Amino acid sequence: MKIIFKKPLWFTVITTLCLVVVTLFAAIGCDKSEISPKTCNVENPLTDLSWLKEIIDGFEYDAVTLGYNPHAKIYQCNYKNGTGFLLEMCVECPDAGYTFRDCEGIVLCSGGGFSGEDNCSELNIDFENKKLIWEKKENTMNNSCEFENPLTDLPWLKKMIAENAVMGKEIYQCTYKDGIGFLIAGSSMQFFYNCVGEVICVLGGAVGETCPELNIDFENMKLIWISN
Repeated sequence: MKIIFKKPLWFTVITTLCLVVVTLFAAIGCDKSEISPKTCNVENPLTDLSWLKEIIDGFEYDAVTLGYNPHAKIYQCNYKNGTGFLLEMCVECPDAGYTFRDCEGIVLCSGGGFSGEDNCSELNIDFENKKLIWEKKENTMNNSCEFENPLTDLPWLKKMIAENAVMGKEIYQCTYKDGIGFLIAGSSMQFFYNCVGEVICVLGGAVGETCPELNIDFENMKLIWISN
């Protein structure tokens, strides 16, 4: 004789409720992942993210103040926690490198520059599929160095002195293979700028670099400014 056990009604009801609850939690979890930082919850990050807009506006303001625009790029790309932004605010500047920020504008890591250091590897940034969302390179000043007094006629040099941002005690003017340049000296590391205000060589320091490829005429350089 075969005995058949019937499941009580309360067991069926509880089982059904459990399945419903599990399904709801799964659905909620999926929704949260879809509205996570993957899109930063904005339609256009350039206008909807206040910190990013402020950086771009500041770049535009400096371009007017200094009289030129360095070449800058901003990329959007994914990393292990969602969406982030790769900022290269001076593409041709060898000492600039890049910064990587999250949706709130917090700098998560940086890389490149003269040091070549990169502390971004742990973030698993998808550099290969990065998307260019902003670029500016118009109105770039040429290297003609047309001036009477570089301390007043070159906006970037004038601003550097006015804001006490000169990394050294002396500024020299001298020629190199592409024209006229400026050496800021007086510290262990010395910076050589072209007329646009780009650092094209770092001398001294631990590396002891002399940039022979630039053919800088150190023997005939002229002192044009000295710090008090």
